[in-house]
Amino acid sequence: MKALAALLLVALAACSSDRVETYSRSPSFRARTLAVASVLGAKGKSGEIARVLSSRLEGAGMRCVDLESSDSVLAGSALSLEAAANPRLLAEVRRATEAEGLVFLSLESSWRSVEVVVLDLRTGEAVLKAEGRPRGESFATAEEAAAVAAEILGGLSQERRKAARAADSADEIPVP
Repeated sequence: MKALAALLLVALAACSSDRVETYSRSPSFRARTLAVASVLGAKGKSGEIARVLSSRLEGAGMRCVDLESSDSVLAGSALSLEAAANPRLLAEVRRATEAEGLVFLSLESSWRSVEVVVLDLRTGEAVLKAEGRPRGESFATAEEAAAVAAEILGGLSQERRKAARAADSADEIPVP
């Protein structure tokens, strides 16, 4: 049974997207809620990207809050990575959104890639740095860019981790 689980894991790794390159990732960080701080280079499509990203992450068992449209004092503001170095700001984002992670998206000027950086709102440390590319030459729509960002962020889902643990523990149940 464990051999089957290992084979399944290898098969899933082989099927993973070749469009995503992860530069660094904290294996222990998991989130139920993410807050989107900013979408740079979106050419007026940042709200649309945040909405599509939110709906896609809901499918992975996560909640996504767009700070630009939130009800907090941070509403309407796009935060930068430099500003996020302030522990008081991180505490305000955590209080206002109940999020565990703060997401920064940056689209390359011709939309050939999207860079994703996630900060742990408790520590301020970067827990994920990755880049995603479109299937073609560049992202044709904001929805396509958001789908790739959701693919990257979906791995942080606490629900996915619970499901994986449940599958692993099923292998350890003795058969009478």
